Amino acid sequence: PTTDKSQRTRDEILAAARTCFTRHGYATTTVEYIVDEAGLSRGSFYTYFESKVHVFRHLAARIDRQIAEQVGMLSPTAKSGAYENLLTSNRNYLRIVAENADLYRLVDEMAAHDPDVAKARLASHHRHVGRVADTIRRWQRAGRADRSIDVDITSAALVSMLSGFARWMHLEGDAFDEDAAATRLTDMWAAACGLEIPAMR
Repeated sequence: PTTDKSQRTRDEILAAARTCFTRHGYATTTVEYIVDEAGLSRGSFYTYFESKVHVFRHLAARIDRQIAEQVGMLSPTAKSGAYENLLTSNRNYLRIVAENADLYRLVDEMAAHDPDVAKARLASHHRHVGRVADTIRRWQRAGRADRSIDVDITSAALVSMLSGFARWMHLEGDAFDEDAAATRLTDMWAAACGLEIPAMR
């Protein structure tokens, strides 16, 4: 079992690796840079990770977990309603991209050279699309969404719109008000799904 001390050490290595990858770029960063930044020995590093590639994949996986935990939309029967749940979900997604812009850039860089990272990124996208598709189908069964829409195409298009917008906003420098952007994106999602858009929002 993982002890508190070993978990702290793992977290310290991951934090140091993230700092080094951001500061030096993935290609230039070495295990030596990472352990120096963490104030640990090489032996400590290899106790928890096989290589800098292994560390990087763990960092990239954290984004996927955050999206699953914080962007996964709530039950269509929740009191706050489908639109409100969707707005919260989209706000969380924009925030996660903003907080992890450095990692998103690194994932893009690595995906061009590491087939495993490219596969993981595609799998993460497919999981996000799948969660949205499941939610739209629940809305349809609950009578909240248009039952005539193609759920698979709609969910893929909406996720691509959201992720593309978030990347241009937080990775490429497009400047928009976060709340206004989240609201407008949610309005477009709601219109595409046939959800009722509240008059006051």
